[in-house]
Amino acid sequence: MLHILARILCICQALLYNKIVNSTKISVFAQNLSHIRKQRGLSQSELAEMSGLTRRIINHYETHVSNPPIEKVEAIADALKIKTSELLDRNSKAVRIDKNIDLTGIDPRSVKKLKDILSLSVEDRNDLYRILNKMLRKNQLEKQRA
Repeated sequence: MLHILARILCICQALLYNKIVNSTKISVFAQNLSHIRKQRGLSQSELAEMSGLTRRIINHYETHVSNPPIEKVEAIADALKIKTSELLDRNSKAVRIDKNIDLTGIDPRSVKKLKDILSLSVEDRNDLYRILNKMLRKNQLEKQRA
């Protein structure tokens, strides 16, 4: 069940990312930062701690800033273990999404739940993703201990 939820989470993130990318209001840097952070399963707070920045500044960079100071970009890139160009490049390999996502293994009930999730507000979806990420991390830890 958790692997299905993980796939649904991945698909939801891909769909949301495509919506964001198609929006011209958010800079390439902000789009890439948000996508890579989520791809790595990190919260803004976790990335802030890893990079030596604050959660507030990470949030600001993901939503408002188009040209942050290069030393901040380098700190974030180091924390994410990527090149700075992956945060700044419009065609970054790190943010490419597989458009051929295989949905054949997902049962109809899960697909309906995915549609329900996408009908939620952005805030509610983010809350759901946080809860799901915690469940998945807990499951991974339990598997590692076994």
